[in-house]
Amino acid sequence: MSDTSTLGFSEALQTRNRGLGSVSMAVRVAVATTASYFIAARVSGSLLPIFAPITTLLVVQTSPFSTLGMTAQRVFGTGLGVAAATIYVSFVPITWWSVFLAVLVSLLLARALPFGVAGQLQLPLATVFVMALGPGDLAVDLWRVADVVMGGVIGVLVVFVAPPRPQLGAAYDQLESFAAEIGALLDSVASETGSHRLPLPPETRHAFIAPSRALRERTAGVLDAMTGAIESVRFNPRARGVGTELDLLDQRATWLRRVAIQTRGLGGAIDRLYDRAGLAPALPPAVLAPLLRELGTLIRLVDRDGVDDDTHGIDVHLGQHLTAAVSATTESHSVADALASLSILGRIDHLRSLAAPGPSAVEDIEAAPEDTVEEATRTATDRVRRMLHLR
Repeated sequence: MSDTSTLGFSEALQTRNRGLGSVSMAVRVAVATTASYFIAARVSGSLLPIFAPITTLLVVQTSPFSTLGMTAQRVFGTGLGVAAATIYVSFVPITWWSVFLAVLVSLLLARALPFGVAGQLQLPLATVFVMALGPGDLAVDLWRVADVVMGGVIGVLVVFVAPPRPQLGAAYDQLESFAAEIGALLDSVASETGSHRLPLPPETRHAFIAPSRALRERTAGVLDAMTGAIESVRFNPRARGVGTELDLLDQRATWLRRVAIQTRGLGGAIDRLYDRAGLAPALPPAVLAPLLRELGTLIRLVDRDGVDDDTHGIDVHLGQHLTAAVSATTESHSVADALASLSILGRIDHLRSLAAPGPSAVEDIEAAPEDTVEEATRTATDRVRRMLHLR
């Protein structure tokens, strides 16, 4: 599995709030906060036991893992802020300059905490609350810190007593749209390549470069959806039997990210070669376009249906078309003159070999070079040489 499938304590400290998400989540937060308020009102020695329900309100998340992570962030941040501010207000009068100094120092300390922004902000937030409440005696001061811990513990208990269902739907939706966008990008490359009546200026890129760059940004959405799915399963008593499904989902995400990287590299190579001043490429756009469209169809079908007779047939058909394109290119041009076009064909064949088997247990995505022209060209050239040898 990829690196997103293993979440440890450091990842928990970076957990961010994913919102309420559903009506059941809102009800769960309301029940937990009310229980925290009810218990604190009867147990706490604070004159105004607000830190317990406030902490519970902020820590309850959409999964046990994210709740534990948010609890660690908020309890530590709030507890530190309450303790430090309580000591501060006991010795320093509350004026505009003392408030400014306390907030500034708490913000500087928060920046150094290895937390997400939500956890970091708990320290200055708690400082402001304590300064608003003013100083108290030692017992009250200690109870303020205890209330924070109490609220965090109650929030965790509520989530584990009534855990939410694993949330895999968002990841499925993201991957489905991701595969569709990869196919659409190949279709747009096929449609635009060779369609310009005049050569493009050197600084002008094809229109398909914009969605290609957007595809890179979309990877962040895929990773975030996968992280949310993994968080919803980890430590979740209701996630029994979901492990295999999550593994397959993670393999699919890794496969699509690899396919996206190679698709973007292919688009960049075509952008540099076609519709430019000088000699026309040895591979005509009319021959290139059907190969790209068939490749896009293969990726979409493998993602949707898996590897079956239909996708195998498309794979074989595309391979035959690639071999014929290599033959036609080298028959009408020398290999040296046709090298750039042969590199494009090699890239297409490499992407076909990556897409056709579908998702599998592969190494981390970072092992795949992204937009490394020299590496991609060398791989593509090697594949073309093999195709020429087998012709």
